[in-house]
Amino acid sequence: MSRARFWLRWSLRDLRERWLLVLAIALTIALGTGCFAGMVSTTIWRRDAIDASTELLRMHDLKVELAEGAAVPEGSLRALADALADPHAVAAVSERLVVPVAVDASTDAKTILVPGGLIGVELADGGPAVDGIEPDAGRALATEDDGTPTALLEYRFARFHELAPEGTLVVSGRQMSYVGQASTPEMFLVITGGGAMMADASFAGVFSGLGTAQDIAGMPGLVNDLVLRIAPGADRTAVASDLERTAARLMPGIGVQVLTRDDDPAYRVLVGDIDGDARFFALFAVLILVGAAFAAFNLTSRIVDAQRRQIGIGMALGLPARWLALRPLLMGAEIAVLGVILGLGVGLLFNAWMLALLEQLMPLPVFEAPLIPGSFLGAAVIGFAVPFAGTLLPVRRAIRMPPVEAIHAGPRSVRGSGLAHIASRLPLPRGTFARSPFRNLLRAPRRSLLTVLGIAAAIGVLVSMAAMIDSFDVAIRQGEAATVGDRADRVTVGLAGFLPGSSVDAALATEPAVGSSAAGLRVGAIISSGDREIEVRLDLIDVRGSGWLPSVVAGTLPDGQGSGPGGILLAEEAARDLGVAVGDEVVLHHPRRTDGTTVDTIATSIRVTGLHPNPIRSFAYLDLADAELLGLEGLVNMIDAVPAAGVSQSDLIRAAFAWPGVASAEPVSIEAQVYSDVVEEFVGILAIIEGVALLLALLVAFNSASIATDERSREHATMLAFGVPLRRVLGIEIAECVMLGVVGTIVGLGTGMMVTAWFLFVELPVIMPEVGIPIAVAPGTVLVAAIVGVVVVGLAPLLMTRRLRRMDLPGTLRLVE
Repeated sequence: MSRARFWLRWSLRDLRERWLLVLAIALTIALGTGCFAGMVSTTIWRRDAIDASTELLRMHDLKVELAEGAAVPEGSLRALADALADPHAVAAVSERLVVPVAVDASTDAKTILVPGGLIGVELADGGPAVDGIEPDAGRALATEDDGTPTALLEYRFARFHELAPEGTLVVSGRQMSYVGQASTPEMFLVITGGGAMMADASFAGVFSGLGTAQDIAGMPGLVNDLVLRIAPGADRTAVASDLERTAARLMPGIGVQVLTRDDDPAYRVLVGDIDGDARFFALFAVLILVGAAFAAFNLTSRIVDAQRRQIGIGMALGLPARWLALRPLLMGAEIAVLGVILGLGVGLLFNAWMLALLEQLMPLPVFEAPLIPGSFLGAAVIGFAVPFAGTLLPVRRAIRMPPVEAIHAGPRSVRGSGLAHIASRLPLPRGTFARSPFRNLLRAPRRSLLTVLGIAAAIGVLVSMAAMIDSFDVAIRQGEAATVGDRADRVTVGLAGFLPGSSVDAALATEPAVGSSAAGLRVGAIISSGDREIEVRLDLIDVRGSGWLPSVVAGTLPDGQGSGPGGILLAEEAARDLGVAVGDEVVLHHPRRTDGTTVDTIATSIRVTGLHPNPIRSFAYLDLADAELLGLEGLVNMIDAVPAAGVSQSDLIRAAFAWPGVASAEPVSIEAQVYSDVVEEFVGILAIIEGVALLLALLVAFNSASIATDERSREHATMLAFGVPLRRVLGIEIAECVMLGVVGTIVGLGTGMMVTAWFLFVELPVIMPEVGIPIAVAPGTVLVAAIVGVVVVGLAPLLMTRRLRRMDLPGTLRLVE
């Protein structure tokens, strides 16, 4: 026991002597294990939070949604559930009325005019039985609120604009009181009718009783939406099929779509993001862990190599090899254990950061961020085993050497690979000092390779994060240019229903805030080709008018003046996803109005006449002359307006909100702005990973320089003893680190670009299929990588200046202690 205590105390003395280096290596291990555990944990607790939140608010399993513009008498949709072959398969149902509205939430401090959605729900039992509305502030809706101008405001919108828990709104020209801020599963992620995600700032959800919504929408006694929860053990797919058959039988001529929970845009993005983010985080977690493992392995093995002379002296004095091996092995194990312990703190800190960011991105009713034991244990095993192996292997090699060879110190004290002679054949500057950095690198290629890999892993993570931000930025600018055109002050006005185009034009002609305008149509549709299909926002525009027209990069604009449909203009990304080109036929699944409240969905074969460059693939265009395809000839529901001279865009928006029948008025650049806001939110997450990569690179550089100073202490002492200036000694070390940094940066740049390409072209189409992102790398990204990988790594030996200046030359050169 006393012998074990002796070796333990000696190993602890070694740790104290090198405490700064030990701490740096332990932090390297901690970054790898903690970030790996934190990233993997994020995926697990996010999924648990979504499951718990959807269960808490009783999110629907199935939804019956009528075609745009259609509505049926109250009770008709509930009758569908009662008419099922097995009505007991349905546990709860709730009828609703969902309509677009214009919302004025302006306060004394600022003007807030946005489009929104009014959801009228049944309050007979105090709240909807399906898709509950949970107050985050204020109170819930009560039964007596139905039919009164009382509502709840969607929490994320209210939080973004810092609105009071209670206040007043103007909804489609009607003043309402909101008595609280609330969440509902369909708005865990705010998505606009145009598909823009995380539109917390620009889209307001308003919840009211069913009677209140019917009154505001001018649709008394009508509903257009049914949500259902199926009974435990029931087959959701079978119930959905039965609902479709029942709707076709009881509601002929009305377009009815039966959707599952997985079809809900917010839920689909949240859950889909988890799977995509899991692969995203796993990749970077592995890169960081591998980089840290390479660095730790390299550093611990170099510490042992630096102590090999002491092991040789011990063997020469006759000490057993197992005793001599115990001291460095204990030190390696202690460093690894310290790294794993610190890794637990890093993992908890990473989780806390991620929780704070994700609560901003997607605040859920239930959100906790525990560190998952299994993920941490796996990372801890790697974090301990790799650096310990870095100690074990050189110790094993040292105790198998003859004592004379182990004691030998100097330029050849490290067993090389015979590559050092290559330096003499390279076209290098003449002189020993000029060739020394190359000889040092080639003398121990394993060490050089591991150092390069550690730097490359850190630079690869850094570059991939920055390149993704660069790519998103380019896509946003492309989308904004394609949408805005040459009039950035244009305003898109959405109407609450379909109105005669002639009356709209007449009204606009007398509106002093409008300089010019063009009315059109906007509906949702699906385009398919073979077994591929995509959802689009279909705009019908007058291609022969004086209003804005989309730019065309291939083919021509559609022209509906012929005998058949005039064709369709698609986004380049949509054409790629569908596998079609200009001139090919696609199938357009679109609504067709049959009378005032009934709408059917039909399929029309139509030719692709051209492609536009907007990276958002959901934008598609027809000629307004083809409105008869939708049964909407002579009608419009959208206005593209330009302010009159002297009128600002905000003035035009405020004026438009006062027009009767207006559901929304927003800048034409709103979609690009929303996606820009989304990217800015994600920059926080990417910045955490960038920070980890940067810190890892700095630790690798510092540790490598520190250990190089230790293992070459006799070389440095010899040069200094012979009068070589300190600056020249440091110059050799700097040159060596610069070369390692250059190679590591080049490898890291390549790795980062491959990771970026994989994410943008493989993962992102699954997470965000509606957007096509081109790969782009800004010069600043390459510059940052070069500064971190070459300049910072290259200058790391300067941190050893004080140690070299205070070196005890006789003591360092002494062979026997």
